[in-house]
Amino acid sequence: MKIYDKKGALLAIVVRGNEIKEGRNFLTDDSEEVQIAAFNFKNKTIIEKHIHLNQKREVYTTSETLIILDGSMEVKIFDNSEEFIESVTLGQGDSISLLRGGHGIEIETSCKFIETKQGPYTEDLDKKRF
Repeated sequence: MKIYDKKGALLAIVVRGNEIKEGRNFLTDDSEEVQIAAFNFKNKTIIEKHIHLNQKREVYTTSETLIILDGSMEVKIFDNSEEFIESVTLGQGDSISLLRGGHGIEIETSCKFIETKQGPYTEDLDKKRF
């Protein structure tokens, strides 16, 4: 599920673990600063060995991905003007990638999750609370 602001900018992508279609599912355009894909492969599938080459990139936003291991949370999505857009509840096996705009999180049931984001990270420069 993709969440957009009123101007059509992609704010977030929600992946429900139990809804990932078979094969490779690329969810972002090649032009996004972070690439998101969901995979569902059968036994013995091989992904060829590979390395990602160094290349200089300009990144203007701090994208963040949350992967829910256990429990549940509600994520409120806001646009770049801090206007509320949508709320989504995530449970075990779900993930959300927050590409732009703002967000707030409320833990509904005790929750274990993994968060990833681009670094290096300097909270004073990267985060504005509202």
